[in-house]
Amino acid sequence: MLSTRRICLVIIAVTISPLLGMGAKADTNRATFPADFDKYVLYATYDRGSSKEEAFALPETIAFSKSGKPLPAGTRLILGIWADYKLTGYFVMHKGVGWGLEVEEERRTGDWHFQQFGLDKQVNRTAIADRCESCHQSAERNDFTFTIDRMRDYLP
Repeated sequence: MLSTRRICLVIIAVTISPLLGMGAKADTNRATFPADFDKYVLYATYDRGSSKEEAFALPETIAFSKSGKPLPAGTRLILGIWADYKLTGYFVMHKGVGWGLEVEEERRTGDWHFQQFGLDKQVNRTAIADRCESCHQSAERNDFTFTIDRMRDYLP
């Protein structure tokens, strides 16, 4: 038989647990690696000695960027990350509909989510999207992107 103390603890836990979660937003990360990455175009390279970044987008995305409008939902921008002259992984910036509502307001970057992927194109769970979000917040006037100008200037 349960003691009165245990019954009280159970009642308190059952009562307080739902209240602790109130107001908290899920930290869902919906960024996925594109299955059609082979169709992406290298539109910019940022060399830094033995390290560099390569920016990729679909040709349709590059064409749309020239309109001057914010990139549409479904857009993925890929950054290949090189260190010591070797490709080490990828960062994906993926835009959805209403995805910004899933992120705390002070961390929002429009409807973009960010994720790091390994060379196997699987999610790198050790990566933290917070760094991407905090940096990209400063690019709000460019739809939270840093490479939109390079995309608009790209000529196939």
